[in-house]
Amino acid sequence: MIKFKKILSEIYFEDFPFEDDYKKEYANLGPEINSDDNIFIPRRTKEEKDKKLLFRTYRKIRDYIKNGSKGDLYLRGSPIEFLPKNLTEVNGDLILIRCENLKSLPNNLTVNVDLDLEKCRNIISLPSGLKVKRNLYLTNTNITELPLDLEVGFNIILYRTPIEKLPNNLIVNGSLNLEGCKNITSLPTGLKIKYCLDLRDTNITELPSDLEVGGSILLQSTPLSNLSWYEIKKMIPKVKGDILL
Repeated sequence: MIKFKKILSEIYFEDFPFEDDYKKEYANLGPEINSDDNIFIPRRTKEEKDKKLLFRTYRKIRDYIKNGSKGDLYLRGSPIEFLPKNLTEVNGDLILIRCENLKSLPNNLTVNVDLDLEKCRNIISLPSGLKVKRNLYLTNTNITELPLDLEVGFNIILYRTPIEKLPNNLIVNGSLNLEGCKNITSLPTGLKIKYCLDLRDTNITELPSDLEVGGSILLQSTPLSNLSWYEIKKMIPKVKGDILL
C-alpha cells in the first residue's frame, strides 16, 4: 500500500505545482481514489467523495496545462479552493460557476474568451494582471471592487454583488451590468461604456457629467428614477441611447 501511494503521488503530482498541503492530502488517498463505485465497495462519505472529486479536478487542470492550455477549461461545481500558479493562460472559456470554495485566482491570468465566476461566493477580489478577452461574469460573488489594471474585452456583469466602487477612467468595450448592486451609490469619473449601462435596483444618487454611454442607461428602481427624463439628460449629456426611468 505504501509503495502504491508513492507511485500514485509521482504519477499525479510530478511537474505540477500543488501547494504542499494538497500534495500531502491527496497522495495519501490510496488506490480507492480511482475505483469506480460498485456494490462491492462500501458507500463513501461526503468527505471522501469531495476528496475524490477534488483530486480529479486538479488532475484535469494538470492535464490541461500539459496539453498547452488549449480550448475551454470547464470546472463548474468543483470543490477547489485555488487554481495552480502556473495556470497563466486559458485559450477558451474558463467556467468556474458554483465553485463555492474557490477563494482566489492566480496573478497575471489571461482568459482568451469568457471568465465565469457566477456564485463563487468566496471570491471577494480579483488578482492583479487579470485579462479577459471577452466577457467577465461576476454574478452573485462577493466582489467589492475591481483592480485598477483589470482588462476586459467586452461585457462586465456584476449583477447582485456587493461592489462598492469602480476604478476611475474605466473603459468597458461592451455593456456594464450593475443591477441589484445595493452598495454602489456613485460612479467614477471618466467612465466610458460602449453599449448599455444597467443601474436598475441600485442606490445610485448621482451621475458624473463626463459619463459616456453609447447605448441605453437603465435607471428603474433607483433614487434617480424620481427625476424627469430632461433632468437626467441635462446631468449626462454624453449618453447617446435611451434613458429608461
